[in-house]
Amino acid sequence: MGNLKIGSMVKIADPTDAMKDQIGAVVYFDEKRNKILVRFGGVQQMYYTKNQLQEYL
Repeated sequence: MGNLKIGSMVKIADPTDAMKDQIGAVVYFDEKRNKILVRFGGVQQMYYTKNQLQEYL
C-alpha cells in the first residue's frame, strides 16, 4: 500500500475516473485484489489501485 495507511487522505488522480480530483479517506486495503477502499463523505466508497490515487497533504 506504499505510504498510504488507514485514515490517509487521498485525491483521485485518474483523469478517466468520474471521481477525479475528489478527496476521500482510505478505510480498507484488500490484499487479495491489491485494491484500496476510499470513502467519500459519509456514505459513498469505491475501490482504487495505488496508481489511481495521490496522497492529499
